[in-house]
Amino acid sequence: MTDRAAIIPDMPIFGSDGALVGTVHRVSGVRIIVNRVGASETDQHAIPLARVAEVTDRVTLDCPAADAGPERTAAAGARRSFPFVWLGVGVLGIALAYGGASMMMRGPPAPKASAAPTPVASPERATIAATKSTAPTPAAPPRATGPAEANPASLNAYLASDAPAAQRFALDTAFAGGSATLSAGGEASVRGIAGVMATHLNTKIKLAASGGGLALRRAAAIKRALVAYGVAEYRIATGAARTPARGGSGVELIVLAK
Repeated sequence: MTDRAAIIPDMPIFGSDGALVGTVHRVSGVRIIVNRVGASETDQHAIPLARVAEVTDRVTLDCPAADAGPERTAAAGARRSFPFVWLGVGVLGIALAYGGASMMMRGPPAPKASAAPTPVASPERATIAATKSTAPTPAAPPRATGPAEANPASLNAYLASDAPAAQRFALDTAFAGGSATLSAGGEASVRGIAGVMATHLNTKIKLAASGGGLALRRAAAIKRALVAYGVAEYRIATGAARTPARGGSGVELIVLAK
């Protein structure tokens, strides 16, 4: 059963094919209300919780993104197809009745001639076929592990690429040890990130904190700095990380939409 509490607003939703469906607006009963990426917040549809296959720092569905449309579309399609189902049942019944009557009039079928013997494949062809069927599938190349450091260059390169959303970036060098105040280097990096987000206006991020109160204060400090540099507050979500942050500061920048 899906843990409803693990699904939070602004969390990205992906289909089983890796394509982005949208972001979580809220959970209502047994449905997820979805904001489509790049559309207004009033342009929403619902996905049943039963379609959720996995929840980490994203929601992964058990169907491709193209099949994760509004529930009303599926319901309307079912209502439209209902009369045709009954029509098909009626036609099938008539065909069965007609076929039975025809068989009774024709009488028992005549004996069939014996089938021709099946040709036997040569040993050479059998060996080639067995070799093809047992050939190992090439292994997929290993994916890179660990997030890149969040800086203007790495973030801009990612946003300009065709890579899907939900990329995670570390914020290792933004703070001095034990402090929730941005260091000089961290302040410059945040200012550069704000400039990148000003160029990519569809970008939404989450500052995910793990490790307790210090990480949450650091996430709040980064958000305040980004807002001060002109990034709209609705484009920045903060909260506890669903998986441990892979960075020394305890805070990761997750791209929710690009």
